[in-house]
Amino acid sequence: MHRTQIYLQNDLYDHLKLRAASMRVSISELIRRTLESDIHKDPVADAQAYFERLKPLESFATTDAQTYVSNIRSKSRILRPSDAS
Repeated sequence: MHRTQIYLQNDLYDHLKLRAASMRVSISELIRRTLESDIHKDPVADAQAYFERLKPLESFATTDAQTYVSNIRSKSRILRPSDAS
């Protein structure tokens, strides 16, 4: 096991302290458990879940996202093929 030092905002530390006390574990143990759980998550599944929960803004409710992005990209000076050869 390695020892490390981290800096936490006061409010985060207070929340950790309360949660650790309610679970009857040390703050260090709570941080280890939380990190262990987070590291083993599937980032692709997390991203998919995030985007599945998103709802479009009212002004974009009837807009096809792929068409919208393609349109923006087609007007981009950066993404457009250069005219100079």
